[in-house]
Amino acid sequence: MTAYRPADLPDYDPDLLPGDAVIAIDGPAGSGKSTTARFLADRFGLLYIDTGAMYRALTQASLSEGVSADDEAALVALLAPATLELRPAKGEVTVLWNGHDVSQAIRTPEVEALVSQVASHPAVRQEMVSRQQAMGRQGGVVMEGRDIGSVVFPLATAKIFLSASLEARVDRRFRQYKQRGRDINREELTRDLADRDRQDSQREVSPLQISPDAIVIDSSELNLDQQNETCARACLVNPTLDLELDTDLHKATREIPMHYRFAYFVFRGLARFFGLRQYGNEDGALPRGCIAAVNHISMWDPPLVGATFHRFRVHTLAKAELFKFWPVRSLFRWIDSIPINRKGFDAKAFAEAKAALDDGETLLIFPEGTRRAIGHPGPVRNGLGIVVQATQAPMVPIFIRGSYGKQPGGSRLSPCEVTFGPVMRWHGLDTLLTEIDAKEASRVIGQLCERAFYELQARSFERFPQTNFERELGEIQIEKFAARQRKVFRS
Repeated sequence: MTAYRPADLPDYDPDLLPGDAVIAIDGPAGSGKSTTARFLADRFGLLYIDTGAMYRALTQASLSEGVSADDEAALVALLAPATLELRPAKGEVTVLWNGHDVSQAIRTPEVEALVSQVASHPAVRQEMVSRQQAMGRQGGVVMEGRDIGSVVFPLATAKIFLSASLEARVDRRFRQYKQRGRDINREELTRDLADRDRQDSQREVSPLQISPDAIVIDSSELNLDQQNETCARACLVNPTLDLELDTDLHKATREIPMHYRFAYFVFRGLARFFGLRQYGNEDGALPRGCIAAVNHISMWDPPLVGATFHRFRVHTLAKAELFKFWPVRSLFRWIDSIPINRKGFDAKAFAEAKAALDDGETLLIFPEGTRRAIGHPGPVRNGLGIVVQATQAPMVPIFIRGSYGKQPGGSRLSPCEVTFGPVMRWHGLDTLLTEIDAKEASRVIGQLCERAFYELQARSFERFPQTNFERELGEIQIEKFAARQRKVFRS
């Protein structure tokens, strides 16, 4: 879905945006991200964080210190000890590098020409992303850049990919320089923006790309007021859809079959015995026809996660090896499990999964394909992307912790927790598929899910820091489980 004007999106009540919302805006250079981000921050009472200014500050510092934009190690050495602050201000954000105001110095053509190169280094991006996440995890922020929705905040409340034609962006950037009293050759500016587009989209680490759950807005034919209004409406789409979810637990219990009530009774008994805590979605609200994507660390994961469900039939994709023997096979089919052959594409299993989603039922999937080392989620296999593309079913990422080291009543070795992320809806998938093929789209969807797992894990570690038991066991498991991945998937 691409919006070209405000009327393409409904006009929802602005009060529906939660106060701790995170709004992520991505897009190419000159698309107006910074201007619109500041507008949205003012409109909704949020803090504006200009991530592009952070990379520009490092670029300006590298120019001042004579550090080459190609020298990754030197750039990281320059950044790591530096104090980098962003402060609200009228117009452009105030940027302080080691206490010095560099707000104007970072807006020069010299910095613009090198910033994409500086930002392309993996180690630089890792340090910057860590700083951005620390700023934004408190909530109530608007962030803009090249990979905010896909990498920095995969669980953002609203994601916008703000685009415009090269010609429109050149016009805007040309006017900006004129307003700042700087003369610049229009042809050179066109070449610079085109080169930057190429660098941003072709870099190996976090390339500029539409996040499949972002709302795409093409502002080529919009004036600034229209662009801002369209983006403001986009921010309210997910909160409005969330408001429509059924949160009546008594109704949910009445509507599920009797054997589900019995299964949930057993699962919840186990959960209480092991002191399971649930974070997020305590009212059990899920969209109809939803994919519940869960990381996988032990065989206890399915019943413990199952203890947090309350509504709709749940079909679980489970490895075919579990269905070899009649008693187990009958039990698994009784609770709607779907056997899947993991060595290759299992058309029958995916067809059954699609049918369940089309019927408005829930699909529980462990998209890593097999168990992973504690503390190291992923990689996510392409099967998740195949299902998403076939159904466009909304997805809820779920992170389980503590199914190893569990003890009656709870464990300090590894707290038993299930953390729900927000519902992901695939607003931008159709537009993304006009730019990349289906196989690459599956990879992008898988990466987004993996990053969601890492973010949910980080939130869990903030509540209860990673224990020595978890850290040591995870390190032991890394090579063992990697070998299992190679054996199962022949890769």
